[in-house]
Amino acid sequence: MKDINLPPELGELIGVIIGDGSILYRKRLYRLEISGNAEEGYPYFLKLKRTIKENFNKEAKIRLKKDKKGKGIVLYVDSKELVERLMQEFYLKKSPKTFTITIPETFIPWQYSKHIIRGIFESDGSLYFSKSKIVGKFPTYPRIEIKTSSKGLVKQLILLLNNRGFLVQTLESKSDYSTKVYLSGEVMLEKWKTEVGFGSERNLSKYLFWKKFGYYIPRSTPEQREILLKSPENPSSKGG
Repeated sequence: MKDINLPPELGELIGVIIGDGSILYRKRLYRLEISGNAEEGYPYFLKLKRTIKENFNKEAKIRLKKDKKGKGIVLYVDSKELVERLMQEFYLKKSPKTFTITIPETFIPWQYSKHIIRGIFESDGSLYFSKSKIVGKFPTYPRIEIKTSSKGLVKQLILLLNNRGFLVQTLESKSDYSTKVYLSGEVMLEKWKTEVGFGSERNLSKYLFWKKFGYYIPRSTPEQREILLKSPENPSSKGG
């Protein structure tokens, strides 16, 4: 197989589009649109905007909106040329794609798919901590999770991650027909950080906070974590 020119940041963008993006391709409407949470997602959306500019020479726009989950954020580009390149060169599907989206077979080799998986995680995944073990009142046990309604994507994620030695578990939801693909424990988190990584400061700061202090503070913001990471004191020693 010949080498493919897929820089890490472009692979990550493809993953984000697979996870939370829409490609609209119909008469008079040719748009790439990516949605997210405005509370923690704005810096990451600026990163995606730069990636689009550097790789496609297109200027993406970002706007804030209100939705059922609170404040949302949308990145969009109105460009027939861009959406046709995404479909023809990167084999992405136009919307609707919720139940059918998969990683294009061309990018299945790990040197490409690891970046795509990172993007899927940043858009449709989460890093959180439970109280299986406890330091004070804070949760310490990590879990990395990707939630998707595409059965094909679930199969791909299981196969790709298992082949790299990850211990993959799944949990199906009957309420919304989605499946959670997840990894549990400290060993899996460290392996993820080494082999896949985090694309956003939001998730990276969660990992760094846990790595430094051994626990996580629920509902803390990236800005709060950044301040605490620079502090020589352990926040739990203050009773917080």
